[in-house]
Amino acid sequence: MNFLKEIFAAVIYFLFPPRCPVCREIVEERYQLCETCAEKILRVDFSDEVPAPIEKVLRVAKYRDGLQPLLHKLKFDNNLNVLPALKKILDDVSNREEMLKLLDGTDFAVPVPLHAERFKERGFNQTEKIFEEFFGKKNIPLKKILIRRVETPKLYKFGKAERQKILKGVFAAIEVENLRGKKILIVDDIFTTGTTVSECAKVLRELGAEKISVLALSSDFGEKIH
Repeated sequence: MNFLKEIFAAVIYFLFPPRCPVCREIVEERYQLCETCAEKILRVDFSDEVPAPIEKVLRVAKYRDGLQPLLHKLKFDNNLNVLPALKKILDDVSNREEMLKLLDGTDFAVPVPLHAERFKERGFNQTEKIFEEFFGKKNIPLKKILIRRVETPKLYKFGKAERQKILKGVFAAIEVENLRGKKILIVDDIFTTGTTVSECAKVLRELGAEKISVLALSSDFGEKIH
């Protein structure tokens, strides 16, 4: 029986070999990045510019010329088939020194929330989908304690100053919670200007959070964008 299973697996591998989710190059393990894409896309580094009241911002990978196509499929096409590749990327960097430093002492993580109408339209919060298994493996709770009170336009068209006006006062706590002395990690799929996570952090700070950092799956800080 095991022999037949091995033959079947070999046939499947021959007919449908695992491919890099970005460039479609054949790879050894399903959902993994090829060496070229891993070198080009993965960063796992801290930002030099951190918006108040946040202490640290760590990104996993580049957005443009990186994870943008996969995230677009997830967010705009509701294509959940890209999730295993994004989760694999997180798993592969989970024990990097920078990641361990960021997670050390974290009490819980908070995903950036969607407005109820956007959630209804999409059917899921992409940030929760990307990170829930990762934090489960790290034994760090992922707590949905923030809401988006106002439905805002898609922000990719706006600069930092415009985003600050649009997002001011948008986020709130679902219920009053004492976060005094807590170390909290805000998570999001994309970190652009930092306005969104900064507004989330202000709410958490008002509830007493002592330290607030950010983990973003993708960002282009420090990159030369042509």
